[in-house]
Amino acid sequence: MVEKEPAPTPLSRLGLWIRIGVTAGILGFLAGKVNWPQLGARFLSAQPGWLLGAILLTLVSILLCGARFWFLLRLQKIHLPLPRTLQLTLAGFFFNLFLIGSTGGDAVRLYYLVRWFPDRKARSALAILLDRVFGVAVLFGLTLVLLPATASRLAQDPAFASVAKAIPWLGPAGAVLLILGFVVPGLLPNLPLPAKLPGRHVILDLLHALRDTMHGGWTTVGAVLVAIAVHLFSFAAATFLARSLGLPIDYALAGLVLLLVFSAAALPISVSGHGVREGVMVFLFAHLDISQDAESAIAYSLMIYGLGLFWSLFGGLAYLTLKSPAIK
Repeated sequence: MVEKEPAPTPLSRLGLWIRIGVTAGILGFLAGKVNWPQLGARFLSAQPGWLLGAILLTLVSILLCGARFWFLLRLQKIHLPLPRTLQLTLAGFFFNLFLIGSTGGDAVRLYYLVRWFPDRKARSALAILLDRVFGVAVLFGLTLVLLPATASRLAQDPAFASVAKAIPWLGPAGAVLLILGFVVPGLLPNLPLPAKLPGRHVILDLLHALRDTMHGGWTTVGAVLVAIAVHLFSFAAATFLARSLGLPIDYALAGLVLLLVFSAAALPISVSGHGVREGVMVFLFAHLDISQDAESAIAYSLMIYGLGLFWSLFGGLAYLTLKSPAIK
């Protein structure tokens, strides 16, 4: 007997329309505040040399995302060739453009991994989840390192004054969390799980997989180093883009802006972060004394999105040529 899927709740039915409504509302509000000729002038003022540098740095960051995923797959004993992993990563970026939310590409990656490695379903899902976790954790960690360089700017605005005061404590707190992140997974396989717990063998496999991830020797070191490099290049791309537009954004400030904007855009309240990303950028530009005109903030936000959009379109070609790898 086939078990029926649970009927969707009224909230789940309305969820998509609520997100579309929020996105349309924010974009409509911003559209009414923008001086469109001035916004167009901001785009046209971009210096091509710096812009080309930002485009190339973004490509390096995306390719490093694929390398990070390759290391995490190896930690889960999934030996997918590096070229095929890069291809699958690009295909995931492509589907993020068209599927609601930022996890559509993850679903596509999981589909192919389960298809290629049917005996590694749980570990495939864990590798994708850890790919997200590593990316977010390193982003926050790097931002903590760069925060002292932005302390004076943060302290000048009441909205961020409390953050500036907390900076001396954030570093030690981050170090404690980092230590726990490596210690706790080693203890998880020893948890006393009930013998009759449903799915016990799957849970134990995942707990061992977490331990293998954090205690994988040089493979774990490689995953961490590549995860750091991903964001170092993305910060550099954002800095080059700011130079292209003549904005007073240095490397440290670019990292802080990306963290705050990406965190807000990841909230499940809009369609793929559209509208929220631009609104937060306008707020940050005003409160971090970058620029008081909304046109500069929106131009910068749209061009940051455009950097990823440009290379994600090439993911369509990667998807069309995505075939089963020769698994040995």
